[in-house]
Amino acid sequence: MAVGVRVPPFASPVERGPDRIDYEPASAASRREGPHLSQPATKPRRPDRFAFELSSESDYLRKLVVTVDPGHLTASRRKEAVKVGKTTRIKGFRKGKVPRHVVEERYGPLIDERTLSALVNQAFRAAVKEHDLDAVGEPVVSDVDYEPNEKLRFRVDVEVMPEIELARTGGFRVERPEVTVSDADVDELFESVRADRAMLEPVERAPEDGDVVRVVIRAEDDGEGAGEDKPYEFELGGGHAIPDVETAIHTLEPGSEGVFDVTYPEDFGSEALAGVTRSLAIRLEDVRAKRLPEPDDEFAREVGDFETIEELREAIRSDIEAHREREAQDAVHERLIDAVIDANAFEVPPSLLSRYLDRVIDAPDGADPDRVQEARQSVSPAVERQIKRDLILERLIDAEGLAPSDEEFDAKLSELGEKQGLSLVEVRRQLAREKRLDALRHHLAVDKAFQFLLDKSEVT
Repeated sequence: MAVGVRVPPFASPVERGPDRIDYEPASAASRREGPHLSQPATKPRRPDRFAFELSSESDYLRKLVVTVDPGHLTASRRKEAVKVGKTTRIKGFRKGKVPRHVVEERYGPLIDERTLSALVNQAFRAAVKEHDLDAVGEPVVSDVDYEPNEKLRFRVDVEVMPEIELARTGGFRVERPEVTVSDADVDELFESVRADRAMLEPVERAPEDGDVVRVVIRAEDDGEGAGEDKPYEFELGGGHAIPDVETAIHTLEPGSEGVFDVTYPEDFGSEALAGVTRSLAIRLEDVRAKRLPEPDDEFAREVGDFETIEELREAIRSDIEAHREREAQDAVHERLIDAVIDANAFEVPPSLLSRYLDRVIDAPDGADPDRVQEARQSVSPAVERQIKRDLILERLIDAEGLAPSDEEFDAKLSELGEKQGLSLVEVRRQLAREKRLDALRHHLAVDKAFQFLLDKSEVT
């Protein structure tokens, strides 16, 4: 099954991780996949209940060794025992009236599990607050040393957002791509404009590339969609049908039908058909050829506010040039940010990279795991670079105070409103309704960040 790739804008701040662990000791975790995330509790805890030893294993990995105060351990275990005693039913005792020693005898392991889970969560939340840990991945609990009512010590490994020190943000030299527009470029876009306004006229001949055809296709053998007539309409030569089907249609006349052996490409969207050869009956209903408008002054007036064909061509040239100028500026920005990334190296947390890959890779249910993994590996370098780009820009905006002021933001809104004939209030209301205000504010901050970098470097 095909695996698609989406390329998101990564315009919002990088996602953070949890501040709670649902911990299960080995006896329970062996029945599941292990620690997972849950919602944080809101009740504050005293920091002196826990002792923390925090160390950095890498840019993003922190090792946290936690020792629980014995008194707090005993109190926590007693609390869990009371909870179990209130809900358990044992023959010969009323509910909630089971003696504590009986509860301990029957449910000691369960009480231990609940005690460990509660204390691990409390400790992790306290550590996040005390050490300002910006967690992005699922914490992993290990090396649990536990004796009921006596001692509890355990280790937590957690991935955090890397601390980005922008030691160098200027002094770079980047090359700006040359912007040129040839007559051939203008001719190509001009012909595209003509094609968009082409008339379709029925013809009584075998179809050619560029013609629009209507066909009915029916699978003659067993398999997906066998015996079912399926109508299609598309332009030949545009890649809208698999090559063998297009080749078969070229041999038909309008109103005729034939049976053809067709082999589906290996990367076909349906895994059941990829690489398979099938017998298809194809009926060509009709063929319509494109009749292009004459390239004269009348055509120019139909296209827009142009008196002559020369004016239209000059407008096309200006549009191409403006587009390529923007592309060149974007290239300068990306080359500059690459230089900043190289000069301020840091590691991306694997869990953060994995989360972004989950968003980028569009794997349908039942997709081949090997193909999904191959797709993830192929885009991983680009996604990692994009994460670094966003993190550096976010850090730069924060460090240099580059977020747009209210006055700058209103000025931009007014500019947008002028183009649409809207007032400041109207354009603000429209963007709020479309939930685009925050994205626009972030876009303006990124523009200011790139200008900050440009001012400190040389563009040749």
